[in-house]
Amino acid sequence: MINKKLYKFLISILLIIFTVNTNAQLLDSITLDTVPTYTLQKALKQDPLKVYKLTLKKMKLTELPSEILAFKNLQVLNLKGNKFKIFPKKITTFVYLQELNVSANKIQIITKELGELIHLKKFIANSNKIVSIPPEIRYLKKLQYLDLWGNDIGALPHEISELEGTLKEIDMRVILMSNAEHKIIKALLPNTKIRFSKSCNCGF
Repeated sequence: MINKKLYKFLISILLIIFTVNTNAQLLDSITLDTVPTYTLQKALKQDPLKVYKLTLKKMKLTELPSEILAFKNLQVLNLKGNKFKIFPKKITTFVYLQELNVSANKIQIITKELGELIHLKKFIANSNKIVSIPPEIRYLKKLQYLDLWGNDIGALPHEISELEGTLKEIDMRVILMSNAEHKIIKALLPNTKIRFSKSCNCGF
């Protein structure tokens, strides 16, 4: 017979495991397509652990609202059309993030914290002023789509070659880049579909 103290201990452990599994959920793509996308106003009225998709488009944001840090299970975040100048480091709060859109901001620097979003599958960062991508992108082992259209990037880090098995497509159109650099990027990712604009005679 299990004594009462041991019984209570085992029940407590089971409850902790159940709570962790309930509160921490990485949704598959089919399920993720079925859950609603909330605006901030509507999201704040929900159970914060059941907010999986959030849009903060065109809100003139320069930093993430502190209120959204409660959305621990957030997996799709749209920050399009705001006024971010630096990649918001607090995004790493959302460890289950699968899709991130920071397009049409004023971002110049993508910081190393990007590499902490290990479940990221889609990263949309077009129409910014980004000059470089950090080597830590190597840790995004699930990344399938990378949109860098219309930035000021001169090259990609060699570490991106470590994503060769998963990265299916990169959009690098409307980026002033030499033909030599195009060839280097293609060599790094020979199995990835890479969209370039016509190369320039940039004197490189």
